[in-house]
Amino acid sequence: MPDQLIGEPEPDFDRLPRALMAHAVDTFGGPVKARAWLTTPNPVLNNLQPLEIAATSEGVARVEEVLTRIDYGIFS
Repeated sequence: MPDQLIGEPEPDFDRLPRALMAHAVDTFGGPVKARAWLTTPNPVLNNLQPLEIAATSEGVARVEEVLTRIDYGIFS
């Protein structure tokens, strides 16, 4: 990523469930915007990155819920 600092590890998108990544890509219209959203701290997720939250099955469900809310125009 061009905005990444030297020595900063790449985000590990491979560990995300395929369905979650597909949902994010569908919600944001492409993989670049989906990855940006997944790596940006989100106030709805206590200012954690969705990628961080999705490390557990409960977190995956929470991120899916947030994506579904975005799909329906519910941003809070």
